[in-house]
Amino acid sequence: MSPPAARPAATGPEAATLAGGPGGPADPGPLAVRLGAFLRGSFPLPLSLVFAGVWAVGATGLFAAADARVGHWRPGWGTVGAALTVLVDLLLMRAADDLRDLPYDRRHNPSRPLARGAVLPRDLYLLSGAGAAFLLLLNAGNRAALLLIAAQLVYTTLLVGAELRLGWPRGDAVVTGVLLSSPVQVLLNLYLYAVFLHDTGLDGDSIARAGKHMLPLLAVIMLAATHHELVRKVVREPGANERTYVRVFGLRTTVALAFGFAAASAAVSLAVLRPWAGGPAGWGWLALLPVAVAALAARRFSRTGAARWPVGAVVGYLPAVFLCHLVIGLGSTS
Repeated sequence: MSPPAARPAATGPEAATLAGGPGGPADPGPLAVRLGAFLRGSFPLPLSLVFAGVWAVGATGLFAAADARVGHWRPGWGTVGAALTVLVDLLLMRAADDLRDLPYDRRHNPSRPLARGAVLPRDLYLLSGAGAAFLLLLNAGNRAALLLIAAQLVYTTLLVGAELRLGWPRGDAVVTGVLLSSPVQVLLNLYLYAVFLHDTGLDGDSIARAGKHMLPLLAVIMLAATHHELVRKVVREPGANERTYVRVFGLRTTVALAFGFAAASAAVSLAVLRPWAGGPAGWGWLALLPVAVAALAARRFSRTGAARWPVGAVVGYLPAVFLCHLVIGLGSTS
């Protein structure tokens, strides 16, 4: 999720224009048209569909490769349902982010669908309610998964409420924002693990045992996600109102932290998978490939003096992590 945003709303003629007043956008049309504008501008379906699928199968591949009790694993219908859940969940999180960012976007990103009036706040509330009901129904057959996805939705609702009602945390408090948003990803990955246990018949474990097994796997994913979160906001010279970790840590430290999180993710993966043991476990060496992506991006950013982190590495790093662990899972459980 994007960091929370809390900026004073635009006022006067600017607010009237952005809200659709004099000189503002025309009637945005019926609900279907408005939601279509939101999807095109904030949640492009082809890319989102691919990412949700890669996330679901890649994380599950990691879980399978790390569990010695799994002799043969392949993605099944449970994985398909999990991928659909991730897709819809990401859509709801995008809607929540756009609602929280609305005052800021009206000033600084007025072309976004919600900021320009192409979709209305009530449309996103309706979408969120319908999407939440769909997710709960879709996962009704797996109690643990249902509870985790419900907890994530409740937490997100509280987070959005604090932002819109209390103005907390401030939009420029990027570190506080990402810390408060991280449970959303944690709960979604725990959901995927619950689906994996259910599909493989391993859901009879105690919570303590499942948690002990899951913690390092969760660390692999969250460390990688933190790398992505940092580099997508790496900018050599931040603009006057730009939200970036460079303002907090400085450029060199932010780059060093970003690479450190990528390396730590791979290191934890190797420690869990133990590819040096040989045999099928040798597939685990693939966990090093995403670090190469991060290293090449850091080298290019430093040597070329580019204004921002290479966009290909920003977009490609997390899919590379998940795809590598999908291959590891398939190869080590053949």
